[in-house]
Amino acid sequence: MNKILVATSVIAAMGTICNEQDQGNDNVLLDQKILNYLSANRNRWTDYNVPYQDGQELENLIVQNNCKSVLEIGTSSGHSTIWLAKAVAKTGGKVITIEIDKGRYEKAKRNFEEAGVSHLIEMKLGDALQVIPTLKEKFDFVFSDATWSTQPDEGYLTFFKLCEPKLTVGGLYTMHNVTDGYGDDGRFFKYLEKLGTYQTSIIKVSNNGISISNKLK
Repeated sequence: MNKILVATSVIAAMGTICNEQDQGNDNVLLDQKILNYLSANRNRWTDYNVPYQDGQELENLIVQNNCKSVLEIGTSSGHSTIWLAKAVAKTGGKVITIEIDKGRYEKAKRNFEEAGVSHLIEMKLGDALQVIPTLKEKFDFVFSDATWSTQPDEGYLTFFKLCEPKLTVGGLYTMHNVTDGYGDDGRFFKYLEKLGTYQTSIIKVSNNGISISNKLK
C-alpha cells in the first residue's frame, strides 16, 4: 500500500510539473505572437497612439513592478493597450481600458482580436470622467493617455483625482505626453508636490515623454 501511495504521489507531482511546463510554453508562444503582431504593424498606428518605444517602456514598467491590475485612460485604436496586455500576460493580470470614440473603440476591438489579447482586456466605451467612478477595482498601474479631459481648465489633473483613491499604495500612475506640449501644463506635477505622497520621475525614450508617479502612502 505504501508503495502504491508513493507511486501515486510521484505521478501526481509529474502531472503538476507537466502542466506548469505546458502553461509556460503557452505563455512564451503568446508573448511571441503579440510581439510578432506589434512588429509587423509597427509603422501603421495613427489616431493618437503611443510610439513603439513608449509601448515597450510601459511593458517593462508593469513587468518589473509585477503589476496585475491595470487601468488605461484613452484606448485609441489599441497600440498601447496591446503592450499593456503583453505585460499582464506575464504577471497574471488584466487591463481595463476606456475609450470615448466609438470608431476607435471598434477598431481597437478588432486589433485586440488579431493580436490575440482580447481575453486579457476589458473594454469600456464612454467618457472616462463618467466611467472611472463606476469602477470597483483597485489598480496598481494606471496609464493616462487622454491628453485633455472635457474640463481643460484642469487637464490631466481631473483624471488623476478620480483615479487616486483607486490606486494601491506602491502603485504607479503613469502619464503620456508630458514633454511634447500636448499633455499637462504643469499643474498636475505641482499638485503632486503639494500632496507629498508621490515620487515622480520622467522617462523620455520618444519626444512624448512618460511620467511615473509612485504612490508612497
